[in-house]
Amino acid sequence: MISGEKIRAAARHARGFRGWRVLGGLFCIYGMSNGISNTIMPLLYPYLMEEFGWTQAEVTYPAAIKFLFASLYNLGVGFLLSRYSPRPIMATGALIMLGGLAGMLFMAELWHFLVVFLLVAFGLSMCGLIPCMVTVSRWFVKHRGLAVGILLTASSAAGGLLPLMIDTTLDESGWRAALLMVVAVGFATMFLPVLWPVRARPEDVGQVPDGLENSAGGEAEPAQQAESSGSGAGIAGNVPLAQVARMPIFYLLLIATAILWFCITGVLQHQAIYLKESAALGDKLEQVVSALFFSSIFGKFIFGFLSDRFSKSSIMLAATLNLTIALLIFRFVEHAPLGAIFAYAVVMGVGFAGAFVSIQTMIARLFAGSTYSRILGIFIAVDNIAAAAGAFALGQIRVSSGSYAPAIELMIGLAAAAFACVLLVKRISARLRVE
Repeated sequence: MISGEKIRAAARHARGFRGWRVLGGLFCIYGMSNGISNTIMPLLYPYLMEEFGWTQAEVTYPAAIKFLFASLYNLGVGFLLSRYSPRPIMATGALIMLGGLAGMLFMAELWHFLVVFLLVAFGLSMCGLIPCMVTVSRWFVKHRGLAVGILLTASSAAGGLLPLMIDTTLDESGWRAALLMVVAVGFATMFLPVLWPVRARPEDVGQVPDGLENSAGGEAEPAQQAESSGSGAGIAGNVPLAQVARMPIFYLLLIATAILWFCITGVLQHQAIYLKESAALGDKLEQVVSALFFSSIFGKFIFGFLSDRFSKSSIMLAATLNLTIALLIFRFVEHAPLGAIFAYAVVMGVGFAGAFVSIQTMIARLFAGSTYSRILGIFIAVDNIAAAAGAFALGQIRVSSGSYAPAIELMIGLAAAAFACVLLVKRISARLRVE
């Protein structure tokens, strides 16, 4: 039984815990890097189509290629992170990403846009999800679900704020002026936080995960010391990759996450074009996109909070169902009134956010440990391939059929298949007692 004095001592110690400042720095880095890739660039598609005469398939083609290359980049980054500190990797990635984005100002042909996307993808793999998740998993154990939820909320906050930030500039001065603004803000929020306050692990500053275990003057609990150093408590904490590759739960979760990313990326890459075709939208595109990402802040926070208190597989089931409902609404939103379009934005924001958070917390719960960065690299590599397929398939279906309807119906069917996979993951997790 933990005494009241020990709890009070823990609370005093937690006030000096550096992990929350580290999380704040990661919040800025992850939010801006993903805001650029997943919000700003798709938001520019209609403007690029107008200036360069590109079709829906052509303007989204570089994004599909980007995701394919990102799958290779992420495998390499996962390998590097198992051997080196995340900080120099993240700093290099931020500079590469911002340099690629600046190069977009000078493009004149479609292949130039492809090169920009490849540089952005390379930088994003080095300063995005994998290094941020690896760092968070080292700093937080007891409150990992909450910390992951807060971290992943960053992309939603950026997704909500960035369209509003560039809205006036985009309309009055053009997409190049808006992009210059994004590059300047990106340097301040992606590169500088790597210098301070981010640190790779609590041992570097004489602390332990969550700032709690040394609160009464004792040593950190062994399991949490192991978690901090990367050898944690998942079912594959110290299991060789070859053995992980023989686990059915690994493949079920991999299939489910790949499907979810096919759907999420397909929507995020094409919704600006799709919604622009709605007569009811008017000049409200930026506001609708902001509403979606602001809603996802709530989704990420609440799903992260719940994952610390309930079965993570059950939370992932609920998130997958939420996303499926959002896709059903998306199918009919093109000809809906403006209020219904904003309603779609709210439901989709919560839906994709919940799926995103539950994917990360489930992977960490099952596989956190010495092989975690490499396993996470495999998951993100496969998810990027699925994302590329989603971005490419929706563009091709739209051009060949003249409508996004068949593509959205395909995503609804795939989301139902993902639900079935997660249900099997839940049953296996219950047997392994790692829910």
